[in-house]
Amino acid sequence: MREPKPYWRDVPLTLRKQVEEQMASSIRTATRVFGGYGPTATFRIFLEDGRTLFAKGAGQGSLPENWRVLPLEEAVYREIRAISPISPRYYGSVSTQGWHLLLLEDLKGSKKVPAWTEALAVQAMRDLAQFHVQGITEADKVEVMSSRGVTENWLSMKQSSEERNYFLDLFHENREETEAWLDAVLDVLIPLETDLMRQDQPWGLIHKDIRSDNLRFRDGRLVLFDWALACRGPLLFDIGFFFPSLEGEGGPTAEQLLPIYKKEMAEHGIEFPEFAERAVAVCVAGFFATRAGKPPIPQLPRLRYIQWLQLGPAVRWTCNLLGLPQPPRLSPLKDE
Repeated sequence: MREPKPYWRDVPLTLRKQVEEQMASSIRTATRVFGGYGPTATFRIFLEDGRTLFAKGAGQGSLPENWRVLPLEEAVYREIRAISPISPRYYGSVSTQGWHLLLLEDLKGSKKVPAWTEALAVQAMRDLAQFHVQGITEADKVEVMSSRGVTENWLSMKQSSEERNYFLDLFHENREETEAWLDAVLDVLIPLETDLMRQDQPWGLIHKDIRSDNLRFRDGRLVLFDWALACRGPLLFDIGFFFPSLEGEGGPTAEQLLPIYKKEMAEHGIEFPEFAERAVAVCVAGFFATRAGKPPIPQLPRLRYIQWLQLGPAVRWTCNLLGLPQPPRLSPLKDE
């Protein structure tokens, strides 16, 4: 099932004229682009001079959240130099009543993932380390990461039977065994969640939503887009949130990749305390544990599946890191 997205024919003529003025070329045609998991307005625009560009933003059918974060993403493209080597080129933006589009470099010739290879995953670690190093000096240009929805997920499962049942329903083939596992590990996981926001670890500019639908490889190097959630936060969270997507899509594990990232950072004098890795793993696992089992969101029809795909690797990494028993295997999603 695809997300509901506006057609190019829905775009007002005044907005199309603005695109042509901005790019100094007439538009030959344009098509909708799918790839992400939300109803964002996304188009590939073909110009008469042979160039193509990617337009994304908010318009007909966009959610209030799309409208809220779009100015934040535009500010990142406009103001933060550190993203230039690792992001699409930004050409500007156009807007009219009910529409606002960012005009970006078209990455249609770049490599999509999955499929992941070890070489691509290793390159991603190196490129992310370089971005984190360069972004430290510009971290004050963005808001501080909020802990809301990140550092209290395991606690919510202890306090709320509804949250607990959403999680247990994901293991419907082994529910009783999973419940016993959850009871055994919750009191270990809950205190570690709050360590995520400790200041005695490396903080800086982070993307905060790195996963395969938000990246490409261009000439062998990582390119990140969808910068709407960029903020100042724990650097290790950026990497840790990425690992479940990698492993869930057949790529290398956190245990294989984290040493590569840490080695790159250490070469720039940046070291991570042991608590930081534990806190990130626990929080990432809790994030997916409290979301994957909830009812589908009509305008985000694939989101729960993607969260389910990432939950298994996230919990596996956490248990392995902390020396905890692994839970039973996740059951297939009931609507699959």
